[in-house]
Amino acid sequence: MGKVMISVPDEFLSEVDEVAKAEHRTRSELIREALREYVRKGKEYKRPIDNPRVREAFEGLRSIKWKGKFDSTEIVRKMRNSRYSR
Repeated sequence: MGKVMISVPDEFLSEVDEVAKAEHRTRSELIREALREYVRKGKEYKRPIDNPRVREAFEGLRSIKWKGKFDSTEIVRKMRNSRYSR
């Protein structure tokens, strides 16, 4: 098994140690699992637009028609209202 040395702020390391202790695991086990999860999630969507939720939001933006000057507040309001009406 390879070894890696990393530096983290003392406060963060204390948090990591608290979680590891609460879960009856070693610091290394906890960090390995966190890295595995990070890599796994990173493989899910290479680009944000590949995420179905992002794509849906983008398509919602494209479907909005506005007249005159662009109003981002109005866009956000319409998106929020469409989310609640589902």
